[in-house]
Amino acid sequence: MIQPLSNKLQVLVDQGAEKLKKISFQNIIYNPTSEQIIELGEIMTALSPDDSYLDSVILTTQTRYSK
Repeated sequence: MIQPLSNKLQVLVDQGAEKLKKISFQNIIYNPTSEQIIELGEIMTALSPDDSYLDSVILTTQTRYSK
């Protein structure tokens, strides 16, 4: 049996500082498309200060596999 447990997205935005700004979202929809993931990253970048740009988005998925 396959049981989805959780999804987590972490948007990394470069604001010109030494470290990237990390914005996390817990328990997002199951199996999002690449377009949806990038769109969320672009939205969060648009809400960030001027001269910010999207570095990347990390999707972490946990799934339980059992007999």
